[in-house]
Amino acid sequence: MLISNMGKPFSKISTFLICSIITLSCQHINNFKNLPKEKEGQKERRERDLLMMKDPALGYVPTDRLIKAKEYRDQLWQSQNNAVIAGVNWKTLGPKNLGGRTRALLIDANESTGNTIWAGSVGGGLWKTTDITASEPNWAPVDDFFGNLAITSVAQDPSNTQIMYFCTGEEGYFNADAIRGLGVWKTTNGGTTWAQLPSTNNATFNNCNKIIVNNSGIVMVATSSGGLQRSINGGTTWNKVLGTGLGITGAASNLSYDVDIAANGDVYATLNGSIHKSVNAGANWSAAQTVPITLSRVELACAPSDANYVYALVENGNVVNGILRTQNGGTTWTSRTEPADADPGIPAGDFSRGQAWYDLTIAVDPNNRDVLLVGGIDLFKSTDGAGTWTQISHWYGGFGFPYSHADQHNIVYRPGSSSIAYFTNDGGVFRTANADVAAPTITDKGANYITSQFYACALHPTALTSYALGGTQDNGSHQFTQPVLQNTVEVTGGDGAFCHIDQNQPQFQFTSYVYNDFYRSTDGGSSWTNITTGGGNFISPTDYDDVNNLMYMCNTTGTYKRWDDPQTGGTFASVAVANFGGGNVSAVKVSPNTANRVFFGIDNGRVVRVDNANTGAPTTTLINTGLPLGAYVSCVEVETGNDNHLLVTFSNYGVNSVWESTMAVPAGPVWKAIYRICLYAGLCSTLQTATRQ
Repeated sequence: MLISNMGKPFSKISTFLICSIITLSCQHINNFKNLPKEKEGQKERRERDLLMMKDPALGYVPTDRLIKAKEYRDQLWQSQNNAVIAGVNWKTLGPKNLGGRTRALLIDANESTGNTIWAGSVGGGLWKTTDITASEPNWAPVDDFFGNLAITSVAQDPSNTQIMYFCTGEEGYFNADAIRGLGVWKTTNGGTTWAQLPSTNNATFNNCNKIIVNNSGIVMVATSSGGLQRSINGGTTWNKVLGTGLGITGAASNLSYDVDIAANGDVYATLNGSIHKSVNAGANWSAAQTVPITLSRVELACAPSDANYVYALVENGNVVNGILRTQNGGTTWTSRTEPADADPGIPAGDFSRGQAWYDLTIAVDPNNRDVLLVGGIDLFKSTDGAGTWTQISHWYGGFGFPYSHADQHNIVYRPGSSSIAYFTNDGGVFRTANADVAAPTITDKGANYITSQFYACALHPTALTSYALGGTQDNGSHQFTQPVLQNTVEVTGGDGAFCHIDQNQPQFQFTSYVYNDFYRSTDGGSSWTNITTGGGNFISPTDYDDVNNLMYMCNTTGTYKRWDDPQTGGTFASVAVANFGGGNVSAVKVSPNTANRVFFGIDNGRVVRVDNANTGAPTTTLINTGLPLGAYVSCVEVETGNDNHLLVTFSNYGVNSVWESTMAVPAGPVWKAIYRICLYAGLCSTLQTATRQ
């Protein structure tokens, strides 16, 4: 983080951090397993991301400023502004018993046993273990201070295995919590040290979906906005070789999802809506012959044992639209059979459950062109070239299948082995040592892989207690009970959103799922009951009134929702507020000083004070005079003991990020920008999204 002080420090508000900046892992247990898998769709995610990140004056995201922010941050890290806060020490609490969302995995060719694994988390950086077969592998982060930790793909140079690359940026998959990248990193000493390639320090490489290296050391990167990029000099320079504007038939997009190398060195790559082939190491490209289905996202798998066999797993309209196979090197393609999930909550015709834009992966057995594995929500195996399928996992271990976390992102066979394969998903890294049998055994390898992503946390009011709750991306909400690195208990499942512990009666605790779906405990977190009201955002901001026992939350456009009896019942009221200006609530803060006063931040830049918020006819006051119009309010914070003293943060480029008022109660309060904070873009939660310039 880099901070440029634009005024005196704001020192009186003691808590202005959110635990979503902590990378943690968690324990998957049986409670609330059967929550439906749900993701915010591509359209909704793009609209939300634009609101949060755009420069209000331009109406779009100026990605070039990300590079300037990184350069400025690097300068400050070398200056006295990097001084630590006296008496403040940070330590990892974990949990250490489950990993977080992972797309990248590499089996290190430098180590003969095959037990050294590199894994790239999309929010927690690059990790390495040298004993993946252990019940608790010795995972360790490679470097917590890379310029970007959103790792999406990792590759090794076959001609010199001391050379490896990883690329960054997950926004090409359009999930709500995707993190923007910052190019490609390279090591020339087997991973001891890594450095960003200066040639990728630009918007073209903001989001990289796949990186590969051929036997001659030629590097290719499938990017989300720059097409397929190719380097013949180890990443010193790059050329776009596939995408728009190059005169290549069928190349109508610069969104490249995948690139793969056939056994004979031919290269296959996909754009949004098309498949292409190169017979000269990616220098020139031609369109694949007509395919029988409509394509959008396409994931490829070349058979290592036969250069003529290539499979394509296809998404269109958010669902799986088919599996294609060529047996003649791409001259003709035929449709094959899709697997059907045993889970009745997953449609028989779409094993991704409408999330093929997010979780979709395929791999071919190194020794048998007809054996392949695919993943959507769950994992499946075919032994006859995608003619028939057998399910081999389930996202909570149901229906007689072994457990593998939901949302599969990558499948990697150990080179030359038909039995050893790895699966990466929203729960980290999983492994099988008998992929060659009909019903493989799958084991979780996420212990010590501390990469889970947290949206929010809540602390117990008792002094020196170690009890806390935290809500995670697709790994539920968890109890912390110790002051050290620990395993935690998952108390409620799905995506864990905002959570609260009553500060006066801590036996009352609350967690939430998506779209205002809540869980309540009245016995200090031992048992939980579901209360659903609906509305709000995918991850809805909420705040709890500990004095009056009310909860306030995001609802529909121009309204907020109030939970009138959260300790005992399920009564909710929707309250319309004209001063919201037709926007949606993006931040909520209950005043700790004035009864029934709530401050709301709106996604159009407004900040509204609501008095008598516990009634159907509250008094509302617009208090954002002088604040950036059209920006996204990501946090509102109030000083305990002084309602006049407020902090407001904005997540957009092009506006000052943190504002302070010491006269927030009177009409027409005075605001001033006090900090300019810059983190690498894409970390979308309260503190982090308030930091783009």
